[in-house]
Amino acid sequence: MLSMTLAPIDRQEAFRYMGCFGEPDPNLAALADQCEQELIQKTHPGVIYRVLPLQRQDSRLLAGALELPGEDIRRLLQDCSRVLLMAATLSGQADQLIHRAGISDMTKALAMDAMASAAIEQICNRAEEQFREQMPGIYFTWRYSPGYGDLPLELQPQILQLLDAQKRLGLTVTPEHILIPRKSVTALIGLSAQPLKKGARGCATCRMRETCQFRKRGAHC
Repeated sequence: MLSMTLAPIDRQEAFRYMGCFGEPDPNLAALADQCEQELIQKTHPGVIYRVLPLQRQDSRLLAGALELPGEDIRRLLQDCSRVLLMAATLSGQADQLIHRAGISDMTKALAMDAMASAAIEQICNRAEEQFREQMPGIYFTWRYSPGYGDLPLELQPQILQLLDAQKRLGLTVTPEHILIPRKSVTALIGLSAQPLKKGARGCATCRMRETCQFRKRGAHC
């Protein structure tokens, strides 16, 4: 398990989540400062991971005993021999902060939610940096999560079970395959001893591409 601490949160990323693509007004900037301090002081970010061998059996792609359905993940991992499964969370305290803000101040709740979303993304990025340091000479694909492209969310329970995520990280999943705590992420990263071709990433493989508010504004997530 990687024990993580929150660094200053990427404000521009958080403001984009709030739909603010220009310079934020002073009140919103001050609110972001307040949310950041509460998140840093009260959350307990953590990351767990496991490296599994990739097997190809006829038309099936397996990471250990986990079958990975869909053409998108098959293309991503086509030159990989192993896959890294990871789960990251800000802890349940982040959910509590968002809930408490929403009771009396919906603007603060929106800001807290956006700052927490930017924070968990940063935690995943920092974890990936540590993975690369621990595995020199290994080539990594980009992170790919259930729900991207045609990789189904229904994989969430199996991923959590393989990682023993409830015991190690306090991470569970609802019958609708939503992670609890909400500010949590599961992802797969392909590993190879040989250089990898750059694959498609972003809007082309996202199931939200037709309704995405970022794309409507000419931006991306």
